[in-house]
Amino acid sequence: MFLTISTTATDAGAPATDLGFLLHKHPDKVQAFSTSHGRAHVFYPEATPERCTAALLLEVDPVALVRRGKGRGRGGAPDSALAQYVNDRPYAASSLFAVAIAAVFSTAMHGRCNAMPERAAAPLPLRIEIPALSARGGAGLVRALLEPLGWQVEAEPVALDEQFPQWGDSRYVSLVLTGEQRLSDALRHLYVLLPVLDDAKHYWVAPDEVDKLLRSGSGWLEAHPERDLITRRYLARRRALTRQAHQRLELARLAEADDTEPETLDNAVPDDNAAPDADTSPDAGTSPDADAPSDGTAPDGRPATLAEQRRAAVLEA
Repeated sequence: MFLTISTTATDAGAPATDLGFLLHKHPDKVQAFSTSHGRAHVFYPEATPERCTAALLLEVDPVALVRRGKGRGRGGAPDSALAQYVNDRPYAASSLFAVAIAAVFSTAMHGRCNAMPERAAAPLPLRIEIPALSARGGAGLVRALLEPLGWQVEAEPVALDEQFPQWGDSRYVSLVLTGEQRLSDALRHLYVLLPVLDDAKHYWVAPDEVDKLLRSGSGWLEAHPERDLITRRYLARRRALTRQAHQRLELARLAEADDTEPETLDNAVPDDNAAPDADTSPDAGTSPDADAPSDGTAPDGRPATLAEQRRAAVLEA
């Protein structure tokens, strides 16, 4: 698996090699990092004041992938489970690559750069290339997910076999993204959307994946036109987790509209793990809100605030 991130010098005179500071990886060094399924390498094919390119190469150990995947439940990559040692996991960008990005570029993903905080907070002219991306849904879905985020997308389908064009295209695409983006935003887009496009994960999808999704999707996922598809695929179609994520995303959207904190609307997300109190549980056939006025007023008689009305609408949906 291979990815390159390129940038150019800005009009303000900032050199392109600032990319090394933002990624926390020195342009003059080749660095290697161990991952749970192989080894990641970071190097710079080009590093001049005018243009700088950082490359991430992930070497996946297919044997380690199978061994670690044994006993895996729902959420694992189906190709690996079915094909065992013969699969596309070492070659096509997928959830394995997303995990490597988060591990190798963790500080950059969080937008931290003590040496150049103003550069980390500012958009850069970026070009990201992924030669082999697994995309269940084709180039059309790639554009639908990335263009709303401000990227110019070039997604070229890869033929099943160049010697037999009549066989058509494979599910893989060669992807090029260009645009003005903060580096942290670009990395978070990839972290979330690579496994979404692949529609498979190499590990069990636990409840903490909801927090990962909301944390990495903060600021862009709430209003994304394909939010439901992204959430459903990222959480491996686990209904309870998907429902929880939808509720929390809706709270975040409403809180932003009301210029308030999501915690003030936390009653809109019920605690599924909390058992109802015996003295306060509603009787059978009685709605929990049966005693609440339905004329737009709060229980104490005062007019209900807009936030309270929206919270009620979320609960009734």
